[in-house]
Amino acid sequence: MNTHLTSIVVVALLVGLGLYRRMQRTIGFQKFVRRRMVTRMVMLSVIGVMMVAIGFTHPMVYLYDALGVALGGVLAYYAMRTTSFDRRDDGWYYRPHPWIGIVLLILLVARVAWRLYGLDTAVGTPTGPGAGASEQATYLHEPLTAGVFFALITYYVAYYTFLLRRERHLEQETP
Repeated sequence: MNTHLTSIVVVALLVGLGLYRRMQRTIGFQKFVRRRMVTRMVMLSVIGVMMVAIGFTHPMVYLYDALGVALGGVLAYYAMRTTSFDRRDDGWYYRPHPWIGIVLLILLVARVAWRLYGLDTAVGTPTGPGAGASEQATYLHEPLTAGVFFALITYYVAYYTFLLRRERHLEQETP
């Protein structure tokens, strides 16, 4: 079997497994695990700060970053209003709005697929002198991709903050 084809199959299987696990967490009740949420919030915040710092060389990206933050905020607000909680023997469980998770997942997968399609069609295309650095900069600072990532970052940081606060209130209310 071709080595290139093998690597594509392995990557496709890993991506499929990741999507399956993400869908599993999107639909149905999830156990509230404070440490996992805080860790994800910190990691996403660091990634967001790094993306803002990288965008300094391309200020137009900030417009898409702001649009992504606005979209993520709207989705997080709606998710907060539709989340349900359940107390079980081993702790609190929450059920996020399934359609919001699905929309975010589709948005991310579609954007990554579009970028991969764009990269695939660009391979083998003759370019002029010095065009390689320009193409790399375009890929690294793609405004729409940055907007999608900021929507995801904003959504998860805001939503996890809500869950952490809500769980604290639920614990205080429960005898």
